[in-house]
Amino acid sequence: MSDILDPRHEAQVEFLFRRACKVLDMPGFELRPLRRRARGTAKLRSYSQGYTKIGEKVVTIDLYTPHNLKPRKLSAIFRVVCHELAHHQKPPRIYRIWFHHVRRIHHPIFWQQYKKNVAALAQDEILGQVMLYN
Repeated sequence: MSDILDPRHEAQVEFLFRRACKVLDMPGFELRPLRRRARGTAKLRSYSQGYTKIGEKVVTIDLYTPHNLKPRKLSAIFRVVCHELAHHQKPPRIYRIWFHHVRRIHHPIFWQQYKKNVAALAQDEILGQVMLYN
């Protein structure tokens, strides 16, 4: 049983991901597709669209829809890419609220960076077409 459902879709996303990293000036990042289903069974493992680890330069993104496993729209994939790369640009903050330390992952400055990333990809000549029409 092959893990790759649509090799053309994954190759296109990989090419556009490298372009997005170049536009956002974040070299060295690697894209991994999220393997949603447990191999050999029909059970879903998660509903997350993507994740990243701050210390590593790896971004894992779900390229297919949850139940039908159809290829996701490229514009939706690249919004998730902008979100995950913003985690590396503006890392989580630790706030002190009363006597507790709270780790805020999605703080307001993070969302500003996300919007900047989406705008930068929309300004690009290749990725702008993807963000608008797909």
